[in-house]
Amino acid sequence: MHTTHYRWEPVLALALVAAILTVVQHRARGKGEVSLAERAAQRVVWPAQSALVTFGTVLRNLNTAALHGGRLARERDELLRRVAELEADKIAMYSYYLENKAMKAKLGWDATGVPTGTPARVIDWSSDPRRKRITIEASRELEQGTIVRTEAGLVGRVVEAQGNRGIVVLLLDADHAVAARILREDGDHGIVYAAPQEHEGGQMLLLSKLPHGADVRVGDTVVSSGLGGVYPAGLPIGVVERVERSEVNVASIVACVKPYADFDHLDYVRVIRRGG
Repeated sequence: MHTTHYRWEPVLALALVAAILTVVQHRARGKGEVSLAERAAQRVVWPAQSALVTFGTVLRNLNTAALHGGRLARERDELLRRVAELEADKIAMYSYYLENKAMKAKLGWDATGVPTGTPARVIDWSSDPRRKRITIEASRELEQGTIVRTEAGLVGRVVEAQGNRGIVVLLLDADHAVAARILREDGDHGIVYAAPQEHEGGQMLLLSKLPHGADVRVGDTVVSSGLGGVYPAGLPIGVVERVERSEVNVASIVACVKPYADFDHLDYVRVIRRGG
């Protein structure tokens, strides 16, 4: 009968080495350090671990591309389309900002202030030389009889309204007149109407129907008087540039008034109710 003999020397040697490494490791940890054996093991294991992680990542990416590549490509195209739309919206919003800024500048509004009335854009002019009228388009529904002005002065009033569009009769219209007065204490009252077409190009107003001996001077400011109820009192109309007296009756006075509103460059106006 054959008897197998085991060699215990290698086992004892390994056990001794393990015991020594354990003691060394415990001592190193007690000092807050890493033992020499652990550092050696890390140098051997970490490169292999890094290679396995990289290989796994590549495999996962390839699997994702194979399974979801079409969907990801569609999502990418959709994102690119949305970015293009947002860029177009940004450009449009900037153009609106510039247009709004230009409108406020023409109306004389302080960018930090709160303007009164409804802003409106002039979209058409009447071609009739006597009927000086414009068509405006506002951001809300217009009402007949509302007042139209710029920051500088009175323009006219809405005589026809349909939705957010309205037809405005201007101070320059031959059939239009405004009850007015000189802006001075006890200033005289009169009527402002359009000068004849041949009178300085038809861009001048005349103040007449003044009382005998009226005190009207060059440089006087003319405002609406509020008489008749068509226009509220105090709306700036223009400034007296010249005073003419009748050759027959020196007490009869007609004042030439230059309007404050620039009728040659009416792009934007504002519409206000007669009460405010």
